[in-house]
Amino acid sequence: MSEQLCFDGRLILIYLAIKFEGDYNKILLAIENDDYNVSLDEAIKAYESLDCHVLTLLDYDYPERLKKMWHPPLVIFYYGDISLLNSRSIATVGSREFSEYGKMCTETIISQLPKDIVIVSGLARGIDTVAHESAIKNGARTIAVLGSGIDYCYPSENQELYDEIKKKHLLISEYPFKASPDSAHFPNRNRIVVGLSDAIFVPQINTYQSGTMISLNLGNDNGRLIFIAPHPPGSETINNRLINEGAILADSAQQMLDELGWKNEK
Repeated sequence: MSEQLCFDGRLILIYLAIKFEGDYNKILLAIENDDYNVSLDEAIKAYESLDCHVLTLLDYDYPERLKKMWHPPLVIFYYGDISLLNSRSIATVGSREFSEYGKMCTETIISQLPKDIVIVSGLARGIDTVAHESAIKNGARTIAVLGSGIDYCYPSENQELYDEIKKKHLLISEYPFKASPDSAHFPNRNRIVVGLSDAIFVPQINTYQSGTMISLNLGNDNGRLIFIAPHPPGSETINNRLINEGAILADSAQQMLDELGWKNEK
């Protein structure tokens, strides 16, 4: 057992995150009520049952961006390069059902970005998958935030992508082991995607009632720049309406870099 792993708040947080399968409210309630009757041996056994790495809100290297978010995750389970959490990053999110034009927007913008900018997304079907794959294809790094347990690939057809991100990039979740995906998990995942990013890019969004809109609302609440790809007249997306409502039209990566005040350090 590492000398650094002592019976303190960090170990208790990890124990509670495992016990309550990452449920933020249950973990917080247990802490507030001092309701976690656990021995040192039990806590250590729970910690050592993990195959993944762990980052807690109490750790010195916990990202400042997440600390400033509503309900920052108390525990993050992860595989991969944790240093990516401190990189310049852009969340790329959008609809599960996408057009060839939406796919082209995703691939084109990501291919134009400097390679040191990390692409953050949620490993969902659709634009999320295209974003991760585009980052990898173009030699950039990517972070996948899961709405399931850290050891549960969802959707299953992304298993190969999951494995690649796990080995060569960064895979994170606030849910341990193989916790099943749940409808409540995905809005929680979205807040982490937004929290880890400096800005949000949406290549395609089809409706106001969507997880992407949850991300955009969180982004607005937390001062993130919102970039929306323009779509052709008559498109069934709501991209152009969102631009008219105040989002920033994004027709090139350079334009996004200029808005963010970032140099193109290729």
